[in-house]
Amino acid sequence: MRLKDNIAAKGRLELFVTKGDLPKVTPVRLLSRFRGHEIYQDAILDFSETNVIERQFLENIIVNTGKDAVIRALTTGFVKTIARLAIGDRGTIPSDSTVPKVPTPDMSALYNEVYRSDIDVTTLNIGTPTIHEVKFIKTFSALTVPITAFSNQANPAINEVGLILCDLLGGDPLPRADVYSPNPNLADEELFSIRCFKSVPFEAANEIAVTIRYTIYIE
Repeated sequence: MRLKDNIAAKGRLELFVTKGDLPKVTPVRLLSRFRGHEIYQDAILDFSETNVIERQFLENIIVNTGKDAVIRALTTGFVKTIARLAIGDRGTIPSDSTVPKVPTPDMSALYNEVYRSDIDVTTLNIGTPTIHEVKFIKTFSALTVPITAFSNQANPAINEVGLILCDLLGGDPLPRADVYSPNPNLADEELFSIRCFKSVPFEAANEIAVTIRYTIYIE
């Protein structure tokens, strides 16, 4: 009899759209720190004083560059770190902003990246029989994303997101500077995973923010 253990790395994300005050993120118990990258046991995401106007719960895909990075680390010991998160504005079909595109594993970039920034808090949950996961939390505020970065500056919106791998050993430590389109990203950074979602209007005048809690897990 052949024994089979199906191990699959998967991803899911929770997306919270808020107006006005930003949510509070409180990290719990620092586990490790390396070149500015901090990992915590947990993080409390508090929306109690925030006006949440929309929520989306989505599955994602891990692209080939992300899968290759994981396998490469098992054989060479060279590890890139998920340390940044990018958002874009061409993740829906042109005829309907509520219908997301379907990314393919061969993608190495978002359809149209608008803004890239360090993740706010990373948490790690391992060492139990049933849970093997890492979570990445990041809030993007329309007040800090330049309007010139968007494809449609008259009606700015975001509808795609990706986790970004970084070489913190051979490259720059954290924090790294935010990057907005059309400025280039650092050469050591590459896409790990991507998800498109229905468009979220992202106008600074309305004080809109999007908080993403992105989970990568193995089951």
